[in-house]
Amino acid sequence: LPALGLVHTLGVLATGGAVVGAVALSRAGRRRLAVALVLVVAAVAVSVPRDKLGQLLAAERGGELVFHEESAAGAVTVLEQRAAGGGFRRLYIQGVSNSGDTLPSLRYMRLQALVPLIVHRGEPRSALVIGLGTGITTGALLAWPDLDRRVCAELLPAVVRAVDHFEGNLDVGDDPRVEIRVTDGRRELLAGGEPYDVITLEPPPPSAAGVVNLYSSEFYALCRGRLGPGGILAQWWPLATQNEEDSRSLVRSVLDVFPHVQLWSTDLHEALLVASDEPLELDVPRITTRFEAPTVKAALTEVGVESTTALLATYITDRAGLEAFVDGAPPVTDDRPLIEHAPWVREGELLRVLERLAELRSAPPLTASDDPFLPDEVETARHRLWTLYRAGYYAYMGQADRWESTLTRLGPELFENPYYRWFVREE
Repeated sequence: LPALGLVHTLGVLATGGAVVGAVALSRAGRRRLAVALVLVVAAVAVSVPRDKLGQLLAAERGGELVFHEESAAGAVTVLEQRAAGGGFRRLYIQGVSNSGDTLPSLRYMRLQALVPLIVHRGEPRSALVIGLGTGITTGALLAWPDLDRRVCAELLPAVVRAVDHFEGNLDVGDDPRVEIRVTDGRRELLAGGEPYDVITLEPPPPSAAGVVNLYSSEFYALCRGRLGPGGILAQWWPLATQNEEDSRSLVRSVLDVFPHVQLWSTDLHEALLVASDEPLELDVPRITTRFEAPTVKAALTEVGVESTTALLATYITDRAGLEAFVDGAPPVTDDRPLIEHAPWVREGELLRVLERLAELRSAPPLTASDDPFLPDEVETARHRLWTLYRAGYYAYMGQADRWESTLTRLGPELFENPYYRWFVREE
């Protein structure tokens, strides 16, 4: 496969089969037919372009092929696709969409890296990202000026080679401050070494074959053992690819390992579990100072998080709220990988999970703030964000009138905030 690609490998097998048939024909005295059979099959095998499967995927998904590479580990494809408001690029692995560089993707992946760094109680100096993907999460580490060590573990070499094709990752593939290791994320942790202050996880969804082992209680225990004092684990929670039962098991696995867990909203379709051995206090002066670092603020403002208040507005709930959500669900373990065996998602499941999370919202645990108005300002910003989500809810339900009327409640911010504006983009 690495040498020939899948199509030509199949061509070699087909030609071998033709040779076997030709031998049989020759023994029956039909040598000309035998030669013709081998020549025709070999010609077809050679004439089919090596990236034919990538071209077929592009035709099916309505895009332009930008990158395609096949290996023993899997096929990696990048397509340029069109959407309202402009084009974007999407990463496919084995023909399954993993992520892209649209603004919502840019938003959730930057928050995936920067939220745990911003709320860390100490002075984080090292971070590990498991899963390179489009490179946006790993690239966001470059916006944090005080990191001494930035490491990414990525299983597929082709993903590393494809990363330069995506926007918004701050050219992470060519930056010497980032060490990209081609290895399995779990093995990277098992290898030992210096602890990390932050480990953030962005593997494919757990329904992808083999990936569930990056969502199990045993894996989280391994992460916990590789975190330094006050270290934080940040786990991507793909709301749109999970049934509610699977989501509850995913959360249960984190709760079983870490005593302190919070949930943050990073996009309409995504959430972020933040976990630690130590209390996750939201020290307002510290968070404000870190947010105001020029590179951090620029990275987040670009995706619609323009202030400390807007950042805190993405907070959803604490451990108590998550325990209520889990409600007795079994955890995901290495020997009971429950969520891997449910690749199907019931229609409207995202909406049901969003409704449940909206019910669980609680006030963020703000500390050391001398601004008596800040809690009210954060709550106002949270209300605006969830109003946007409510509009998205109505859009999924096909209720155009309610979608439009809900969006009008956002007022000028609907067009001033780039993330909000994305939802009403036009061709």
